[in-house]
Amino acid sequence: MNEQPRETVMEIFLLGLKTWLAEMKWLVRSLSGRFEVGRLEKELEREYGILGRIAEAPRGKKAEKELCLRQIDFLKEEIAALKEELANDREERMKHVRREDGGAQGEEQ
Repeated sequence: MNEQPRETVMEIFLLGLKTWLAEMKWLVRSLSGRFEVGRLEKELEREYGILGRIAEAPRGKKAEKELCLRQIDFLKEEIAALKEELANDREERMKHVRREDGGAQGEEQ
């Protein structure tokens, strides 16, 4: 006979609760990250608008133009970093899920 440890209803409930909490934590982190990316993209569009108005203006706005260009570069870098962080977070989460799933399947065999 193959003896497997029996889990109680309470242990299964706690596991489900932990899983649900982990999913909610990931969901909140993901949503807040996407919100921040959206906010930065709006700011980037605003900076492009400012740059367009500076380009239309007569001479004497070189310092403002350089500041605007630096701000645009900064926003682009920040958006790229946040998107990469979100992608890495998702990949790490999926690796963790696969490891746990693979371990559970190995125990059943």
